[in-house]
Amino acid sequence: MKIQFIGGARTVTGSLHLLHINGKKILLECGLFQGRRKDTFEKNKNFPFDPQDIDIMILSHAHIDHSGNIPNLVSKGFNGLIYATAATVDLCQIMLRDSAHLQEKDIEWVNKKRAKKSEPPAEPLYTLEDVEQAMEHFVGVQYNKTIELFDGVSFSFRDAGHILGSAGVHLEIKEDSSKKFSLGFSGDIGRPESPVIKSPDILRDLDALIMESTYGNRIHSPVEEVEEELAQTINMVVNDNGKVIIPAFAVGRTQTIVYVLHKLFDQGRIPEIPIYVDSPLAVDATNVFRSHPECLDRETYRVFLHNGEDPFGFSRLKYIKK
Repeated sequence: MKIQFIGGARTVTGSLHLLHINGKKILLECGLFQGRRKDTFEKNKNFPFDPQDIDIMILSHAHIDHSGNIPNLVSKGFNGLIYATAATVDLCQIMLRDSAHLQEKDIEWVNKKRAKKSEPPAEPLYTLEDVEQAMEHFVGVQYNKTIELFDGVSFSFRDAGHILGSAGVHLEIKEDSSKKFSLGFSGDIGRPESPVIKSPDILRDLDALIMESTYGNRIHSPVEEVEEELAQTINMVVNDNGKVIIPAFAVGRTQTIVYVLHKLFDQGRIPEIPIYVDSPLAVDATNVFRSHPECLDRETYRVFLHNGEDPFGFSRLKYIKK
């Protein structure tokens, strides 16, 4: 077995790891390198391998730094299956389309500048058509279900508790006549006892573990303290007749904030002020959250969904989709 660390190593973006096992090539992740255009476009456009040679891809979760270059991979010849959880597949449907839209709009702006210099137009990294083609390769897999990839290689997903559908990957490998070798890939790992989604199901009994460590040295405050800090901030701003503006990731963070606000309203810890979620992507992502209750933690599932309430909707909340 050979492992190549191509992205997400010595950097915090562009996750990409290539496994060579029993004559097969397995790609873990295919993320976008994110940064300034001139620093990232060529790195994203060109792979240090031939995509046609990749047999299988396994995706841990839908964040763009892990999934965002899949349409480019497929357009360059990858023709295998892409394994991910069902929730990750649904999130990729909206997130990769959003990414393609941004790619196309960015190139429109670039080409206006190039035209003024009589330079030929540039092409986007990928298009919406490339995304539709890529989505045909996705296969949704349940957590804790063993999937046979090839002779001597199987894998299963464990809930990583990072975003909806996120997973750690547990590979069981047998090379030639040797004993089985257990290899884990963490993806991104969530915080235990975080709101909305389940706590991580930690990978265990491994011979080796591939783990990215972007936030490995951070110590986070307990969830209860975060909720109280949010409540105090909102009350302070309301008393001053002000407004609270929260920039948040459309997938994961927005849904958590909405859920906590719902909880604070119900507990009478903040006044009933109007709340607006102003993001088309966040609206679509929230609908994906609603369609995957199997990924939600016990409190969210039982207290809200079991009682027929919407954990991501309440009377003072308005979603805006332009």
